[in-house]
Parts: sequence; C-alpha cells; structure tokens
Amino acid sequence: MSIGSKVRKYREVKGMSQEDLAFRLDVAQTTISSIESDKSIPNSILLHKIAQELDVDINEILDEGKTNINTVERNEGVINVDTNIGTLNMLSEKLIEQYEERIKELKEQIDYWKSKAEAGK
Repeated sequence: MSIGSKVRKYREVKGMSQEDLAFRLDVAQTTISSIESDKSIPNSILLHKIAQELDVDINEILDEGKTNINTVERNEGVINVDTNIGTLNMLSEKLIEQYEERIKELKEQIDYWKSKAEAGK
C-alpha cells in the first residue's frame, strides 16, 4: 500500500476530511489530495506532522520501516524494485525545494498586496 493510500486510510479512520487534515497541518487541501493520490510525496517534516495528527506511528505510513517493495510492470513480466528511505529523502529534498520556491512566490504576493493596501489608505 502506498504512502498516499495509507494517509487516506488513517485519515478516514479518524473521521477527518481532507480539509480538516489540511487545516490542522496548515497546508492546502490540494496538498493532502495530491499526497493521497500519490501525485506527490510529503517531505519528512510534513510526514511526521501527518503521523502526529492521525495518531499513528510514522513507520506505519512508511511500511514498517526502511524498505518498501513496489511492483513495476513491464512487457516481459513483473519485477520488484526496492525503494529505501534514501530515495524517499531525495524526493523529500526535491519537494522541500519546490515548497521553498512556492513560499517565496507567496511572500512576494503578500508584500505586493500589503503595499497596495497601504497605498489605498
């Protein structure tokens, strides 16, 4: 079961909507949706916060620890691919970069609207 599927499962067990979880984590609902649909993987900080909000051990979300076996289908058959925490961390670092870039853009927008508001006074 993927990280996103597990987040959805534990969220539903807690009786939370995506909006509820997003509000508690101070992220957009689309972030939760993207995680649950496996379009993105949460960075380690967000994953830790998700586990805390859902009252579940982070290892439960990460398939009980260090190794997650994914099945990849190919024309010649099915092969198993080991994906370790190092890969997850590399993806997390990329997501952190993306989040930092988005935060920078949002701060610029906030500054712009603050200056507009101050000019209108």
